Amino acid sequence: MCHHGYQKEDGRYFLMTLLNMDFDEDRDLKPGILLDYLYNAIMFAVQKGFPWPNVVLVARFSEELLEETMGITITEAIGMLKKKCDQYQYTMKPKQFKLLVNYFLETFFKHYRLYQFVLLEVREMDQTIHNLEVYVPQKPLALKDGTEADVWIYQKRISELNETENQLQAEMLFLRQTSQLESERKLEQFYQRLKLKDKIVLESEKVEKIVKEAQDILMKIASETLENVIRTSFEILDIKLQKRVLPQPASNANVLKKKILSKFKKS
Repeated sequence: MCHHGYQKEDGRYFLMTLLNMDFDEDRDLKPGILLDYLYNAIMFAVQKGFPWPNVVLVARFSEELLEETMGITITEAIGMLKKKCDQYQYTMKPKQFKLLVNYFLETFFKHYRLYQFVLLEVREMDQTIHNLEVYVPQKPLALKDGTEADVWIYQKRISELNETENQLQAEMLFLRQTSQLESERKLEQFYQRLKLKDKIVLESEKVEKIVKEAQDILMKIASETLENVIRTSFEILDIKLQKRVLPQPASNANVLKKKILSKFKKS
């Protein structure tokens, strides 16, 4: 547990403010790694009970050690650690100083090559940034203004069935309208083919044949339309039946009434 009630993110932000660090962690890893390095060393000292003046010394020791070991081998870095120990050994109690040295051996020097690589290598930026709009959910209604789950499910199902029924009704109207237009179009094509040349008078048999062909055209269109209308009508009837047989949820009053009656029966 962090002192002063700080969780890690709060503590990092507080330290970043003290150090006047301002950076984008998504685009630049180095400052974030340096911040974590210092924060972890400081929190180690705090959690081990170092006096606050010594906590400040630990922060300074950590910063100097990191700066003075950049770009040198791990053997040279160990030698640098010994020099730092000579400088700081009398600034705190031997037990605390030993804890501090062991801390750096187990953390910084254990990952020394990784620190060197990340902090010294030039990192090529290859990032894609997308601007996203975040829609905050609407504030939920108070419980007293809300709808019970079973009632909501019932209303939702009824709404879905009503929407389907309306679509089918619109489809039936469209079928009837297009049927009339299709009949007119087919007859117009038929009459175009029957344009008489030189106004020759037709024989009665030919007239009967023409009338029959016109009737066949109309009957075919009417038959197809009627078939589609009947099918759609049955679908609409099925929707109406589903709405009729859909069990309605019991209201709060009915539920309470049933509970009271059941108690009287038991007594």
